[in-house]
Amino acid sequence: MNAKLLFGSLLTGVILLGTGCTIPSSTAVVPSSQANQLQTAELGTIVKVNNVAIEGRRTSLGQYGGAVIGGAAAVPKGGITSKGGALAAAGASVAGAIIGESVEEYATRKRAQEITVQLKNGDLVTIVQAAPPDFAVGDHVQVMHSPAGARVAMNMDF
Repeated sequence: MNAKLLFGSLLTGVILLGTGCTIPSSTAVVPSSQANQLQTAELGTIVKVNNVAIEGRRTSLGQYGGAVIGGAAAVPKGGITSKGGALAAAGASVAGAIIGESVEEYATRKRAQEITVQLKNGDLVTIVQAAPPDFAVGDHVQVMHSPAGARVAMNMDF
């Protein structure tokens, strides 16, 4: 494998790994879409919690990176010298693109909870949101909602 190809493959791998990284924060982070928005808060008690995952990103970065790595892996040391070798490299590139996209989606998934809350008025609502925080059955919570979405937060003044 030549040095340029090796460098390109390594760079692609570093980029793929770096896209899933975030800087940790000790402060609660809310989506920018919820800033400066009027939200209605309703009190309730959690009656059911399921651990789920929020689907990750599927971008061309995973596809291209996988295609480059797959194609590079299929090229023999002396280069492509036949139609069969070219077809093998093309097939490996396609397979690499599919695998790269899947790896990116898996690497960017977020741990989440599907939270069912019985509101004070008796209504049941279910919200899926990223975890942490981790909620448990019996927790007293506030359900904040607006046209932009909804979220669950602990209620200390229940």
